[in-house]
Amino acid sequence: SIEQIGEKSKLQGFPQSRLPIFTREEREQLLGSSDFIGLNHYTSKVVSHAVGNHEVVSCAEDRDVKLDYDPTWPNSGSVWLRPVPPGMRMLLNWVKDEYGNLPVYITENGVSDTAGNLDDLHRIYYYKHFINNVLKAIKLDGCKVEGYYAWSLMDSFEWTVGYSEKFGVCAVDFADKNRRRTMKSSAHFLRRIFADNGFLKDGNPWYDVPDAKHYTGQR
Repeated sequence: SIEQIGEKSKLQGFPQSRLPIFTREEREQLLGSSDFIGLNHYTSKVVSHAVGNHEVVSCAEDRDVKLDYDPTWPNSGSVWLRPVPPGMRMLLNWVKDEYGNLPVYITENGVSDTAGNLDDLHRIYYYKHFINNVLKAIKLDGCKVEGYYAWSLMDSFEWTVGYSEKFGVCAVDFADKNRRRTMKSSAHFLRRIFADNGFLKDGNPWYDVPDAKHYTGQR
C-alpha cells in the first residue's frame, strides 16, 4: 500500500516516499486513458504474510508476503514456473473486477523445458489447459479477452539462464550457424487450436493428452 511504502521509506532514510502519490490533476488525467491491458502470465503462487526486511530496498521486500507453491503442482524447466491453469482464469477475473473490464491482450503465456524434446507433451498440456481457462473466463465470466500470444515462437535467450531454458514451440539449433528451426509437437497443437478458435474438433490427435502433466520438461 501507499502507507506501507511510505513507512518503509522513512526507515530506509529517504526524505520522502519511494512511491509518490498522484495529484488530483494527475489522477483525473490518467482516468480512462488506457485502451487495453497487456497481460503476461506464466504461473501462480501460494501467498502468506511475512514481514520484509526494510533495510533492503526492493519490491520483493516491500510487499511483505511469502511466495510459495503447492508441492503437487507439476514442475517445468524453470524453478519459478509451476503450471497452474486455473490461476489464469482467476487473474483475468481480478483484472476485470479491478480495472472495469477493459479489453485484455494476453501478451505472454508459456512454459519452459531444459530437455529440448521435440515431442513436448508437457507444453501441449500447458497450452491446452491454460487456453481452456481463458475460454472459461470469456464465455462464463464475461472477461473481455481479445488476443492471446503464446511465448514463444522459438527458443531464445532467457535472461540470466541463457539458452538453457527453452520456451519455444519451435526448436532452434544454436550450434548451427544458420540456426535451423524445427517445429515441436506443441507448434502443431497450437496451429490446430488457433484454427479451431480454441475448441479442438473431435478426432484431433492432440485433443487428449491425459498424462502430459507428468512430463516435467526437465532433463
